[in-house]
Amino acid sequence: MSSSTDPAASPDEGGNRSTTSGDLPERPGTIARRVGGKALPLYLSMLSTVAGNAVTAGVMGTTGTVELAAYALVIAVFTPTLMLVQGALRGSMPFVAQNEDSARSLAPVLRDSLWLALFMGGAGGALIAAVPALSRLIGVAEPTVAALGTYPILMALYTLITSTKNAMMTLLVGLGHTRTVMVVSLCTTGVALTLTPALVLGPGPVPTLGLPGAGVAMLSTGALTILPTWWAVRRTTVLRGHRIGLGPPRWSGVGRMAAVGLPSGSTLLLKSGTVSVLTVVVARIGPEEVAVHQLVVVLLGMAFIPAVAVGQATVPFTARAAKSGRRALVRRTVLSSYLVSLPVVLLGTAALWLFPTQLLGLFSDDVTVREGVAALVPLLTLVVVFDAVQSAPNLGLLGIKDTRPAMYAYVFCYGALVSLSVPLAERAGLGGLWTAYAATTLVLATVQWGSFLVVSRKAVVAPT
Repeated sequence: MSSSTDPAASPDEGGNRSTTSGDLPERPGTIARRVGGKALPLYLSMLSTVAGNAVTAGVMGTTGTVELAAYALVIAVFTPTLMLVQGALRGSMPFVAQNEDSARSLAPVLRDSLWLALFMGGAGGALIAAVPALSRLIGVAEPTVAALGTYPILMALYTLITSTKNAMMTLLVGLGHTRTVMVVSLCTTGVALTLTPALVLGPGPVPTLGLPGAGVAMLSTGALTILPTWWAVRRTTVLRGHRIGLGPPRWSGVGRMAAVGLPSGSTLLLKSGTVSVLTVVVARIGPEEVAVHQLVVVLLGMAFIPAVAVGQATVPFTARAAKSGRRALVRRTVLSSYLVSLPVVLLGTAALWLFPTQLLGLFSDDVTVREGVAALVPLLTLVVVFDAVQSAPNLGLLGIKDTRPAMYAYVFCYGALVSLSVPLAERAGLGGLWTAYAATTLVLATVQWGSFLVVSRKAVVAPT
């Protein structure tokens, strides 16, 4: 069937509509509709994860101060570790999308991804397990170290399990089975919301386990939900009935995947690290300013989720276009994603413009803080929009398997922002700092698009 006819994809056994390499949509409107259909379940999945994390943090907030401090120690290592692992595993997505039609070709890709997950998850788990020793090394108070108990070990095991699960979830995203991903994510959140309060707080006859209970809840959630994820991979994809088996690692395949994924994961760390540095810089100004800044950061993260979901949903379309050697179509898939991401992002920020009192009242009772956030909404809007603009070519580079330029752009732009943050905060305050943040994301978007255009010209070659 000719790709120019834009036929509707046929449903697969899992109820998802697959878009094979022979069924590439060409018109921007068709691409946007397909991307939007895949992105919505991803968006809901991400929201459910955010909700689950918020409830876990809220439950831990009801425990003692020492246990809360111990929890924060582990999470300070766990969060960036998992962020890097998830980013690295995104490197498998273009390989999955380009081999979606053949179980014989797709099975080695899944094995490479699982080995990468085991290596990354094992290394991350070892780092988390070493938190007690590292804490003593940097002089953390002994009562806080003692309160860690078995929690680091439990979270280390959970990191290994969830890394393996993320490898399978990434495969499902790459194949376009985003509704399956949503169902698994909602189940994961539901199990976590049930087990965490029960094991930490011990309602009724259930014993109170405190911080170790949080670790048991996370580990149990991972163990219980990895099985349906594996079932979904084995039963709802082209791999149904095909023997996979882990086998010995193919170092060349794992290496190629890591070469694509690790720079992508590094961009997540660089952005997160920059926000953390800016928070410390703002804390030097005063407590009200840091409260305003932190709330704006939270709103930024929530407003940016649609762009992330759309970007990830677009990667398989970009990868398939790259496989076909059609450079113009590769660029069109990335541009078409804006038809989905930008309206949603603008709608979210418009709500803050139109209903600032009502919406900000959900986050803070402090009138001064709410007024400070409302004053920064115009700058927040610019940051969110520019961030959404840069996200598309960033993930476009992932689709054509060359993510190093994106990492270099992050290092350059966010490095400059961090280096200038202290004098900016001292001279121009919080408004000046967020103005610089908006300018940084604009420069980053420009650099990302320049990189994507250059790399796509070299990397996408018509088959001979």
